[in-house]
Amino acid sequence: MPQVYNPQLGREHDYPYEHREAERDWHWGMVVNVNRCINCNTCSFACKSTWTSGKGEEYMWWMNVETEPYGGYPMGWDMRLLDDLDGEQTVFEAADQSERVHGYVAREEEWEYPALGDDMAHGEYPAGDVVESDVAEGTYHDMWQFYLPRLCNHCKNAACLAACPRQAIYKREEDGIVLLDQERCRGYRKCVKACPYHKPMYNPETGVTEKPVGCYPRIEEGNVPRCVSSCIGKTRLHGNINRGPDAGPPGESSSAPGGRSPINYLVHSDEKVALPLYPQFGTRPQVFYMPPYHVPPDFLTQMFTPNEETKRNDWPGSTYRESIEIVQDRVRNPSHHVLGILQLFGATTRLIETYTVKETRVKGYDRRGKKVVDVPFEEEMEVREGEMWTNQP
Repeated sequence: MPQVYNPQLGREHDYPYEHREAERDWHWGMVVNVNRCINCNTCSFACKSTWTSGKGEEYMWWMNVETEPYGGYPMGWDMRLLDDLDGEQTVFEAADQSERVHGYVAREEEWEYPALGDDMAHGEYPAGDVVESDVAEGTYHDMWQFYLPRLCNHCKNAACLAACPRQAIYKREEDGIVLLDQERCRGYRKCVKACPYHKPMYNPETGVTEKPVGCYPRIEEGNVPRCVSSCIGKTRLHGNINRGPDAGPPGESSSAPGGRSPINYLVHSDEKVALPLYPQFGTRPQVFYMPPYHVPPDFLTQMFTPNEETKRNDWPGSTYRESIEIVQDRVRNPSHHVLGILQLFGATTRLIETYTVKETRVKGYDRRGKKVVDVPFEEEMEVREGEMWTNQP
């Protein structure tokens, strides 16, 4: 099996296909700020009503929100697979000779409903005085939870693509979105078994598999995916994860700034504040999360870092636990620049290719170099006299 370098792990590992010599100029990516998520599931229903409303798609939720550490869809999708991996193995290295990717097929009852397990209380409520979290002192409440939006990661080392014997799954040349050609698919369900995030799903009515499409028709028109545009909590920012600091101005505009995209800054700059979900699987997921800052670092370490004893990548800190603590602090106390980028979350339905952060405002520009958003850090507040707005004499 060819070896590929994985920067999230900081090492090479097995992968059935060799990578392109050069990265795509434009690659689908997303950052999710879980500290803003309220579990309203508006994203889930926006996605479902758009893409999975046909026969055989009733149980398909390409977008779902889970309550950590209680639930999952399918139930226990992460812990079951992590328990199967030996030491520092990826899903490709753990595969036996009869398969390309190690995975499992979830049982029917594990797909019972998207919020399975969310209403199951865990732990005991502390007796006596309630201990409040004091993250500055490194103490956390005994009971905690947070909401985790989950969708297809359009991975750079896609496990579904690697496992398909028909080569029915491919990455689009123009943006790296992972799609499934249903004309080639024969419903072997190898991708269903292989994807560690469990997003490809078999349709018993049609006899072929379906998977999330990254809202590519909207992307082609310069718009963000439905889950992003519908989010009332402004939890997400979508765009070009590959646009780095050396990129020139977008489009033909001379007025638009060059340099990074906002999500590239949050993920790849020296001020990293967003991390991938279970990078130890080895798939290089391209959905990144700004972790909750009220949750104990030990839990987040196994969820958002390679969780290996030896730290090999270039993330901050000398250990992965330190990486989590540093990123949590950056999310809790954002710099002026990060605070500016946070204003872009949910500010427009257009894709933001590049941006500028000034003292009090932030501006975003699309792929043609047109300004699509110009917002202040703080909205002006006008306090009106109460008598003017009541029916009191």
